[in-house]
Amino acid sequence: MAQASGAQLSWVDGQGFRHRVFSQVKDPQPRLLRVYLGGDGRAFLTPTTVASDPTPQEHLGLSLMLADPGNTLYLARPCYYQAAMDANCQASLWTSLRYGETVLASMEQALATVSGQYPTAEIHLVGYSGGGVLALQLARRSARISQVVTVAAPLDTDAWTRHHHYTALPAGHNPARVARWPASLKQVHLAGAADSQVPPALNQRFQAQLADSGAAARFYVLAGFDHRCCWVQQWPELLQDYAL
Repeated sequence: MAQASGAQLSWVDGQGFRHRVFSQVKDPQPRLLRVYLGGDGRAFLTPTTVASDPTPQEHLGLSLMLADPGNTLYLARPCYYQAAMDANCQASLWTSLRYGETVLASMEQALATVSGQYPTAEIHLVGYSGGGVLALQLARRSARISQVVTVAAPLDTDAWTRHHHYTALPAGHNPARVARWPASLKQVHLAGAADSQVPPALNQRFQAQLADSGAAARFYVLAGFDHRCCWVQQWPELLQDYAL
């Protein structure tokens, strides 16, 4: 799909892992570079059977990047989009510790490497679904990131796991438990009114916490959208309306 669209494929080293990169950078030194992070993918085959390969079957995060007319790249998580798994890959990295320090540290290093190729570019992160959780946490660790856009993301992972009766994730990985965000970080959070996988109401605590902290954040709940429809189809227009 990515190659057919003209995207370039490469690898970048993180911390103990390789990361697959899909890029559509048209300008040698872009003014703005949007880096996309995908969802959790196929963590489980059944409620009790963990997948051996977490790469998503529906590549919605990647599809958003491909639909973006700007200078963009997609940075995959450790162990995703790999024909042969890295030796350090273990199932906890796409299940209980999917938003944990091992994943974040490797993605932080990989992001620093790829963004370092464009030293004058403003860096925006776009995270789809669980990628929105990672985008927010990465933005706290890098002063180069000036904006985060989340799409259909579970921004209060405590509320999300309770709602679906999933095993609780570590509290330290939950954006809704972060007391303070960088004052310079702009945040745009998009949710689908018909999203049953991440109902917008689950993010109320995160939204209230941001309001109390005075963070520069905007929230939009879009009628007619759910977890999958119609983000990719309308992505160029949504970028113009909400994220630029």
